[in-house]
Amino acid sequence: MRSRLPHRVGLRALPATVAAALACAPADDATPVDLSADYDGLVLTDAPNAVAPLAWHAPRPDCPLAYRVRIDETFPPGLAEFLHTQEEHSQSVLVLGWGVQSTHVEKDMPEGQWSAGPVPKDRPFAGQLMFRGPKTSGRELLREWAASAELVGPASPDAACYERTWDPVEDALALAFPQLPGRRTRVGEVWRGARVEGRCNRSACVDPDSGAGGAAAHERPCATMSWRERLDGLYALAGAGGEVTTVAQIAGFWSDGQPLDKGVWSERTVLVDVEHGRPLRAEVFVHHNFTGIERHVVMDAVDGCPGGLVAAGWAAPAAVADERAALTAALERATHRKR
Repeated sequence: MRSRLPHRVGLRALPATVAAALACAPADDATPVDLSADYDGLVLTDAPNAVAPLAWHAPRPDCPLAYRVRIDETFPPGLAEFLHTQEEHSQSVLVLGWGVQSTHVEKDMPEGQWSAGPVPKDRPFAGQLMFRGPKTSGRELLREWAASAELVGPASPDAACYERTWDPVEDALALAFPQLPGRRTRVGEVWRGARVEGRCNRSACVDPDSGAGGAAAHERPCATMSWRERLDGLYALAGAGGEVTTVAQIAGFWSDGQPLDKGVWSERTVLVDVEHGRPLRAEVFVHHNFTGIERHVVMDAVDGCPGGLVAAGWAAPAAVADERAALTAALERATHRKR
């Protein structure tokens, strides 16, 4: 369901520091994301445990991870004409595969023998990805990607604030893969996430009332917070064959430090498959109050790998499934060419 995240309602009028504290306080009223309308009746139910390991895993060599990326923007009246641009309403597909491994893996571990579980701390995973969408003019884009137990990248440092897509791959990795603790985590626990940098520091330098910056607002810090992450809950997702996947629901918050009704701030909810260490769904809202632009990004898993939405019984749209198959085949061809 595409809707404003319920646990953030009422934060807009608060100073950003107070809002951040409230956004990351343990939430007794946290509810699971409603998947039923968009994913063929899938339902998250309460899991019996309150602690789970949160760490990213390498994908299986025989099952690349695939994600649909949907972006929808809303402009205030007249802004499109002023900026000489249009709202973005796009759909792309991203496939993350095994590909070329890091030097340590190539030397110490043959492809296909990567152990199950979190990425080892002394051996980061390196693979290849394939992306296609409007930002690539419909062409296949082949790149490398990497993962540790805590981070996935390369990730855009300013995807949390920027009002348009700059690099579609780095934006997707930044928004769908929050920084994880890489250890066992309890429901309600809060941790500092990935750094937000670059252009996201611009608005922190501006006086929200006068609009002045630079020497006229020299007392302002011109630096912003990192993502603030919280484990909202642990839930169970039952598969079509009776298998049950534990899903962690993680809430993220970022602000440029301005009052939320004047500055730039973002809210994110990510569902992570705990057993396989990969995101199932990520939904992000970027509120850009200086321009009035509202940005909505949804990424969902469209592959058939174990523990995913498709394995649980969701039928991905035919066009998306066809694109997933085409990009997976293209990634396999590219991988073989590099060997």
